[in-house]
Amino acid sequence: MARKLENDPGLEMIDADLFAPGLLHELRQPLQGADASATLLERALGAGLAGLDDWRIMRRQLARIAEIVEGYEDLLRPGRGEPAPFAVAPAVSRAVDVLAHRVRPLARRFAFAPAPGALEGFGTPSALVHAATNLLANALDAVEDADAPARIEVRVLPAARSVEVRISDEGVGIPEDVRARLFEPRVTSKAPGRGTGLGLHLSRRLMARSGGEVFLVGAEDPRRLPWARTEFCIAVPAPPGRAP
Repeated sequence: MARKLENDPGLEMIDADLFAPGLLHELRQPLQGADASATLLERALGAGLAGLDDWRIMRRQLARIAEIVEGYEDLLRPGRGEPAPFAVAPAVSRAVDVLAHRVRPLARRFAFAPAPGALEGFGTPSALVHAATNLLANALDAVEDADAPARIEVRVLPAARSVEVRISDEGVGIPEDVRARLFEPRVTSKAPGRGTGLGLHLSRRLMARSGGEVFLVGAEDPRRLPWARTEFCIAVPAPPGRAP
């Protein structure tokens, strides 16, 4: 049953079960309008517009919003986004592209190292893009808050029964009292206004739907980069019946 809003008995609060799907539906309309307008501008103004860095960044951000909406719809509506084999490195590259405007100032302090060969995972590319974008954004926040210039490296590595996406940073690190609760909703080590505490929680849930994992890499892990203050891993399962 819908509940009444306090102090205004004439208004009804939307049922919580309908709020998220309704919001996603409303977001799709202006997103489709913006994408259509951008396409018309490209046709009218020619290839020169599409070649501008700022235009490409805007296009990537529109694509990222579309992926966010799609990812949340996959989470809310079972049966959408059925898992299938897909190439892991291109999905991670898309996440890097989404954050190119923040990655670019790092110059040589940023590295993206996909493994040689085409490593395939099993799941939905949109879930991996969502998780990798969130983890890379967190790493960028940590590096930007560091007292000295710091590094970030994104690696795609083969593992026994999965493909691992490792995101390592030399930033401010994670306080010990937060580490054990990192994946709980609304838990964050960021200053007020800089994080909701939902990114890691939702990334883990999206990856888990197809058997994937998101976890903080311990100091004892032999594959962890020795200089990393923080390293996260997204483990994408290999396609059924195949090693990665």
